[in-house]
Amino acid sequence: MAESRSLDHWISVVRQLGPSFAARAVGHDADDSFVADNYKDLRAHEFFSAGVPVELGGGGAMQAELADVLSVLATYCASTALAISMHTHQVMIPVWRWRNQGAPVEPFLRRVAAEQLVLVSTGGSDWVAGSGTAEKVDGGYRITGRKIFGSGAPAGDLLMTMAVYDDPKDGPTVLHFAVPLNARPPWRCRSSIPSTSVSPKLRAPSRSRSRRSGATIRPSSVWPARWRTSSRPRD
Repeated sequence: MAESRSLDHWISVVRQLGPSFAARAVGHDADDSFVADNYKDLRAHEFFSAGVPVELGGGGAMQAELADVLSVLATYCASTALAISMHTHQVMIPVWRWRNQGAPVEPFLRRVAAEQLVLVSTGGSDWVAGSGTAEKVDGGYRITGRKIFGSGAPAGDLLMTMAVYDDPKDGPTVLHFAVPLNARPPWRCRSSIPSTSVSPKLRAPSRSRSRRSGATIRPSSVWPARWRTSSRPRD
C-alpha cells in the first residue's frame, strides 16, 4: 500500500518546482504554448494521483487539501493550476463515488495512480446539459460530438466527457464516459478537441442501478450531488 502524503508534502513539491514554472510562464504567455514541461515535472512527483486514496495506490489527499495546493501552484503559473484543477475534479468525482456509493471505479483509480494518467475534462463544452449525441447500437452506444474546450488536452490520456441519449421513455439522458485520447486519428490534441466521431462500448445500466456502476447516467440538466460534495469519508 502507498503511504499517505500530507498537505505539507504537496505544497513542498509545488514550492520546489514553482520557481521554474514561474520562469517558463512568461514564454508560455507570449507564444500561447502548452505547459508541457510543467506536466512532466509534476508527473515525476506523482502529482496526478495525489487525490487517489492511499488504499488504491495514490497520495490520499482530500479535496480541500488539493484546493489549497492548487492555490499555491497558481502563484507560480496560473495556467498550470487551472489545467490541473480540471484533472483534479475528474479524479475526485470517482473517489467520492468509491467512498460514498461503493461504485466499481477501483480499477480506474488504480490505473490513474499506477500510470499517472492525465484526465481531460470537457465541462467547458458540456456543463450540466451535456453536448454531443449518443445513438444506441449493439453492445453500447455510438458517440458523435464536438468538444471545443478541454484543459490539459495536449498532455491528456483520457477524455472524460459526456453525450446525450434521447431515451424514448425518459427523454434526454446524459451518459458520462472516458475516451482514450489516442484512440483514433481524429483526436488531435491542441488546446481544443475538433469535431469527431467515436464508437466506445458503453454498457448502460438502468438508472436504478447507475449508482453501483462505473458509468454515470443522469437526466439532462440535473446537477449530480457528487459534483458539489467533498470527497471526505462520512463519519
